Amino acid sequence: MEFILRNTDIFDDNIDGEFRNIILAYKDDFIEGKMYRVSMSFHVNLLNNPRCEGINVPIQSKASKNTKKDKINDLLSFRLNELEQVLAEYGIVSYKTTIQGEYLDAENIIKLEIKEDNNIEQNDIGKRKNKGRLKVRSIVPSLPFTQETASKLASERLSQIYHDFMNVIRNKAIMSEILEIEATENDNQLFKAFAEQYRDLWLATDERRKELLNKFQERSMLVLEKYLDKTQ
Repeated sequence: MEFILRNTDIFDDNIDGEFRNIILAYKDDFIEGKMYRVSMSFHVNLLNNPRCEGINVPIQSKASKNTKKDKINDLLSFRLNELEQVLAEYGIVSYKTTIQGEYLDAENIIKLEIKEDNNIEQNDIGKRKNKGRLKVRSIVPSLPFTQETASKLASERLSQIYHDFMNVIRNKAIMSEILEIEATENDNQLFKAFAEQYRDLWLATDERRKELLNKFQERSMLVLEKYLDKTQ
């Protein structure tokens, strides 16, 4: 479900009332016992709004040094708390809540996305009742910046992995065949093909990393054996 709250933003002290009106209007659409992921988005341009200098929220983090960055984080955390409280009032169980800045259609709107998570079974919910439910909170002031940073880190890490492999293979024609592309001496084309097939290596689980490394190793051995046969 997606809801657009109009004529409001993160500086609106009555925004919890807006949350309540939306949830109340659609409360019958939520299924008892199900768990939901909830995200609240505001226009990222508001991070540069002059009102940021005058932010004063009832609850500040203990680590806050009253800088602009701290004020913004405190405000976003407070707004997320308000949303979580409204959800709790209507018995909507959210295991993951996020507040994030992104490029919306206008600066004076708030976007709410509430999605049922079918990956969490009812049995899992029951098991957690006595231990306390799993709760994940994310505060992302600028989603575009975070995505750009992650993309840069991924590119740098993949580049390093690619060069490590090339230091072993030492032959672009062989690497081309390993990657199953037309033979090329162009490093950019080779890296692009490598990144498309092995992009998960930059931040993979142990199982996924092992799977990809085995794939590359098996493909490499197959190609190298072919080249060795030609030289005999």
